[in-house]
Amino acid sequence: MAAATSVSRPFLTALLIGSIGCSYCCYAYGCAHTLKTNPLKVGYQKATSVSRRIRNNIGRCRNYLPHYDRKQYYAPSSGSLLATSNCEGNEPCAALKKAETTTSSQKNQSCTRIFSTKADKYFQKHHRIPLPQISHDNLGRLLELHQHSNQQDETEASYQSTAYNNKVLIIGDVHGCLTELKLLIQKAIHQHNQSQNFRAIVLVGDLVNKGPQSAEVVKFIRRQQQKHGNVFTVRGNHDDRALAAALGDEVCAQKSKYDWVKKGLSDEDIEWLAELPYTITIPSRLLQQPQDSDYETMQDQDVIVVHAGLLPNVSLDEQHTRTMTTVRDLISDQETKENIAKAWKGPELVIFGHDAKRGLQQEDFAIGLDTGCVYGKQLTGIILPERKIISVDASQVYSPINAKD
Repeated sequence: MAAATSVSRPFLTALLIGSIGCSYCCYAYGCAHTLKTNPLKVGYQKATSVSRRIRNNIGRCRNYLPHYDRKQYYAPSSGSLLATSNCEGNEPCAALKKAETTTSSQKNQSCTRIFSTKADKYFQKHHRIPLPQISHDNLGRLLELHQHSNQQDETEASYQSTAYNNKVLIIGDVHGCLTELKLLIQKAIHQHNQSQNFRAIVLVGDLVNKGPQSAEVVKFIRRQQQKHGNVFTVRGNHDDRALAAALGDEVCAQKSKYDWVKKGLSDEDIEWLAELPYTITIPSRLLQQPQDSDYETMQDQDVIVVHAGLLPNVSLDEQHTRTMTTVRDLISDQETKENIAKAWKGPELVIFGHDAKRGLQQEDFAIGLDTGCVYGKQLTGIILPERKIISVDASQVYSPINAKD
């Protein structure tokens, strides 16, 4: 009997250890897939070692998540696990299961973010938004790039030059006012271009923030570009801030006005925003009308579209990004201010936005198009080459005019 007892105790001990080990490794396996084989086959010590690390510091669970799962559970802005921020005891696995269910449903939504774009990787490494591959683009290059595939599906007659499809529409600050943007485009096409598409539509930036449909504006412009190959935009300061919030900038992400970024932008939107140029130059040759046209061109100079403005006597390559997205005035050595539009003396015509307080500005070499649509005023555009100003009234006041930029 004593012998039997001495034999059974180790057996019972082993059985108990095996049972505990099984529960521990099940706990570990639910949160981590780092072991190359099933933890049940590895042994009690390795399984409990993994589970103890997870139990003692749940924040480390991200180290064991497969790469594709880590993108879903990891909050890049705060560095913490979303699924386990309030977990205690045995709750982490349940929380992760809940997160898996949520994540699975989100995969079917167009705005799922997995934080794996080039912009995401750059921000995670350098903690700042990346510069676009081309900071100063050219409309001729953009049209050739985006319309090449479209032209293969169209008849040659569809692309014969006329007095109307050589026109370019440039639009001021939209700030999430999608309804007004669509109305302005339709008005320009049907009332000022004989119901024909423009050769190009270019926006001056600040597509987003303050207005009601920021994410929708981004998607609308991006999809119009993909569909028609003739819609483009430069980037503004608000576009840069929204991009920073989307990539994980803590200061921007914590502000409620950027909640739409987390809910509304997809990886495709982020990739597109990150590659927006700071300027688009429109060569005067693109605005020339056919020789048999009765219409006389009024545009014999190149046009530069930028969000805020450019410093005089400074080449494009030497212009600072902050200048191009935020400048309004030049301050001289005598501390006197000069409006950037008045200070620009050419030779190019600069078309910009950003200055809603001054409204429409029309100087010899600079035209400002921000007429405060988001503040309940108007959304304004200009048709080149004739420099025809058109506008539509805002449907309502979406933001107080004294809101900080």
